[in-house]
Amino acid sequence: MIARELIARLADSLGRVRSGDGTTAEVVQWLRASSEAAAAVPAPEARCEYRDYTRTLLFKNDLFEILALHWRPNSISAIHDHGGALCWLSVARGTLGVENYLRTDTGAANGYACVALEGRDDLRAGSIDYRQDDVHLHRCVARDSEAVTLHVYAHPIERFHTFDERSNTCTEVHSTYDAVLAS
Repeated sequence: MIARELIARLADSLGRVRSGDGTTAEVVQWLRASSEAAAAVPAPEARCEYRDYTRTLLFKNDLFEILALHWRPNSISAIHDHGGALCWLSVARGTLGVENYLRTDTGAANGYACVALEGRDDLRAGSIDYRQDDVHLHRCVARDSEAVTLHVYAHPIERFHTFDERSNTCTEVHSTYDAVLAS
């Protein structure tokens, strides 16, 4: 489990980032320091029926939440935003493919969204991805082996959107957890 001292340090760093006095580099440093602990978080027994990866809540307060995700080989997320939250993702173990999309519509029509593929990256253990808006979207794909990722959301995500690039639609989704290890 991630030590309380590390969580307190993250809270301090995120507070500075949000106030404009800090930088995302502080959060990246925290993720690097916490990666080994995240890799050791056990995968939940129960899995969501509609996705092949699990989401374990490690910590949550009014300002941020920390999750560990366990990815089975070849599992894939939907294209998604982060509900207005700043998002950092660190690969603690394995390799995760990230498909980057740009939302090109105005967002004015409820349920409609046009997205375009911007590119693909392979993130290996130690790599970090950062999202700061709901225009730059992504889809995560576990490659041929299991992966564990550590996520920090600066503010907790209650709702977010998933996108279907073939039908040009988006759907609001409620955030869920497969396990809660938060104290």
